Amino acid sequence: METELNKILESYPTIVNYTDIIDFDNFDERLSAVDTLVVNTIGVSEDIIEFIPYNEPPLKEEIHCWIWAIRPDLSKDLLTLDINEDFRILLKSYMDNDLSMFWNHMS
Repeated sequence: METELNKILESYPTIVNYTDIIDFDNFDERLSAVDTLVVNTIGVSEDIIEFIPYNEPPLKEEIHCWIWAIRPDLSKDLLTLDINEDFRILLKSYMDNDLSMFWNHMS
């Protein structure tokens, strides 16, 4: 069974309109958190965001963080992947609606 996350991992968008971002109201906070894990991989302009990974090909961490930034509804599915501990804590913090837990971990 192919999940929504698997489909996105196979072919993720590199440009996304603001209107297509899930939970857009909290996007800035997610962007800040992602930026601490994979610096400057998301470019922001007036109406769109863009995936601009530092590495070519992108590291799996860059791809996972990009997907989470635009699709935080996939947090639970992302937790099933082989991800680093910092990202795991970020996802759990988001799911618990308490990003302060992530920020405390990172400080």
